[in-house]
Amino acid sequence: MLHTIANLEILGLTTTEARVYIAVLQNPNVNGSQLTKQLDIPKPSIYLALDKLYAKGLVNLIPSKTKQYIAQDINIAFERLRNNLNSSLDTVLKDLQQLQPKADNLEFIHIDGYQNFAQHLKSMIQNCQRELYLHVNHDLHDFYNELTAAANRGVRIIIYGFGQQFQPKFACEFFFDNAKPAHSHGIRILAVSDYKSSLSVTGTQDKLLSIYTENQLQVSLIAENIHNAIYWLKLYQLHPNFDYPCRLETLAEQDIHISGYSI
Repeated sequence: MLHTIANLEILGLTTTEARVYIAVLQNPNVNGSQLTKQLDIPKPSIYLALDKLYAKGLVNLIPSKTKQYIAQDINIAFERLRNNLNSSLDTVLKDLQQLQPKADNLEFIHIDGYQNFAQHLKSMIQNCQRELYLHVNHDLHDFYNELTAAANRGVRIIIYGFGQQFQPKFACEFFFDNAKPAHSHGIRILAVSDYKSSLSVTGTQDKLLSIYTENQLQVSLIAENIHNAIYWLKLYQLHPNFDYPCRLETLAEQDIHISGYSI
């Protein structure tokens, strides 16, 4: 029950409104006096909460000598609540975007955790207008809706995949490297949107670190990495016996595939 109340508070209800709403949902045709006794909340607070819930479309009033209340159909009520919440979020977002100073190049933003990374990548995909480059070693199913929408609006999506084999279900240019081993540290993703912003991701589902930036030097380096991986893949596909001509025996080469391109 406490978890449900907490979630209702996130949706904009007060604690009292949430408790009253749940009580009305469980006890149809209830009146204010009954709710006061059941919840041990003062009657003025009960009626104030009922008025707010009625205004939000969560409860309906049944005309009678004593006002009785019944919960609105959950699907109808929460679809209305969802629409109102989304509308408010869109309005606030536009207002805040106008207040935020414009910067030529953002500093490097460190993002902790998978959910925070996922929201950031989804935002990059949604805002992409021309080209999206991705370098990934696992399925992108968490982002299929955003990627499909991007492809449908004409964004050119180029993906270099390795490690876990998968097949995108949206329009894209997909290059999968069977010969390249999966990264030993779990998830690895590089992303570049419109050659203006980049996201670098490494770690595991439980412990993931991402770095986002619009710094043009970093964006160009990430884009170059993705392009070079595809160039090397196509080279080895055309010339399977090609022998990489030079190694420097450096520390960096310990993380480089025998073919020469960076893992």
